[in-house]
Amino acid sequence: MILPAVRANRFFSVLLAAALAMAGPLAMAQSPAPAPAAPPAAPATPPVPATPEAPKAQAESGGGEMKEIVPQPVLRFRAQSPWDEAHASIRKAIDRLEAEAKRLGLPRQGNPMAHFVDSDDLGFTFEAMVPLANAPEAGKTYGEGIDATLSPGGRSVIFPYEGANDEIDNAYEALTAWLDDKGLVSTGRYLEEYENLPERGDDPGMKARIIIFLK
Repeated sequence: MILPAVRANRFFSVLLAAALAMAGPLAMAQSPAPAPAAPPAAPATPPVPATPEAPKAQAESGGGEMKEIVPQPVLRFRAQSPWDEAHASIRKAIDRLEAEAKRLGLPRQGNPMAHFVDSDDLGFTFEAMVPLANAPEAGKTYGEGIDATLSPGGRSVIFPYEGANDEIDNAYEALTAWLDDKGLVSTGRYLEEYENLPERGDDPGMKARIIIFLK
């Protein structure tokens, strides 16, 4: 503990100076005596280390990146899910699309996504999407519930997210407050783009981008 040691050294010096001041008149009234030995020097005060500079916020503006999202070719699978099965439903839908792209020999380009279309107290409707390098040729036959289309596009704001999918609601609450503070209005549509989507929703290793479309 460096700071308490500094205070103790300073307090000792003050007491020593006061004692010498009181002893001075008494020594002058008595017969001369050998000069007292000089008191030992107080130990040097250890330097107080500088407080390390707090790391700068990842985004000093406190918000996300404004960007115009360009639609791209995707394989799409539309599904519904209860809230308590959200992560498993999205993971299962993306796995299904990736298997279909492999079966059809369609080159991938980009990270898988989930487009959230509608929701209520019981659950939500979403479109899982896997980006493709090129639009598939006309006439291809896809698995049940799967089609080829373009991903959503338009004016948006993008926020990075790292952590468990089970905790992502906290991020959305913060993002909603940020949008209100900036006077930005959402269309009610948003994407999650997954750089890493673990098997379990409580795995903190998920890395995603939350893309909120703006009016």
